[in-house]
Amino acid sequence: MSTVIHVGGRFVAPGDAVVSLLDRGYLLGDGVFATLRGYRGACFRAGRHLAALARGAALFGIDLPAAPPELAALADEAARRTGARDAYVRVTLTRGAPDAAPTLSIVARAMDVPSDDAFDRGIAAVTVTPRRIPPACMDGSVKTTSYAVQLLARREVEARGAAEGIQLAIDGALASGTAANLFVVCGDTLVTPSLESGCRAGITREAVLEIAPRLFRRVREERLAPSVLDDADEAFFTSTRVECLPIASVDGKPVGRGRFDRTHALREALLALVRAELAP
Repeated sequence: MSTVIHVGGRFVAPGDAVVSLLDRGYLLGDGVFATLRGYRGACFRAGRHLAALARGAALFGIDLPAAPPELAALADEAARRTGARDAYVRVTLTRGAPDAAPTLSIVARAMDVPSDDAFDRGIAAVTVTPRRIPPACMDGSVKTTSYAVQLLARREVEARGAAEGIQLAIDGALASGTAANLFVVCGDTLVTPSLESGCRAGITREAVLEIAPRLFRRVREERLAPSVLDDADEAFFTSTRVECLPIASVDGKPVGRGRFDRTHALREALLALVRAELAP
């Protein structure tokens, strides 16, 4: 497996990848990015990921150097070149240095996916101090290169010995994980925080909401008080990296009865959707 880098309009060796120290993405976080997952060399819903990147570029006033379909083809090629069954592919667009063109880079490598044990037994989560940025401040569909709040949250997660953190909205409601979205199973109802919480309008979240009505009688996006976890049957995180990852405990308290049947069923349905959309 290898790390693959595309910058300056071509694929280069990692040691030859150079970005200016005057790039405003480096200096100010003036940029946007998209994280895709390559399944056997093809990225799932690359068009939607890169459409979100294009919206972010427009918001920041950064010219997109290539159309999303061309970027999608490059992302697939980068995933293929890693040789990994599951590839992490990050497409980053920054303002660039003064009087220079924007900087577009693609970095791809084998994706560090959760272990089988994590999917089987679930992971420990903790509620972290940093709150989510509300959508009134930043469009939730845009990933910016300024990740200070998430980095501080991750430091707290690691210091407390957990696998992931749960961030609250400004008003104290549930919002999301530090790098994932949050879903809660209550009987035959699946609920997730609404976008007003500041959670990410993620591509995997969108896919789960598409398939969930096949498996649940009710699917809702709404304000969720933290107390909903006390009576939940299951809870799980979703993201490009984790797909649907069960939560075993929050702040040391078990979630449900330690069974994740509905979460596992949703993950299987998600993987079936991936296979169907990426079939040759």
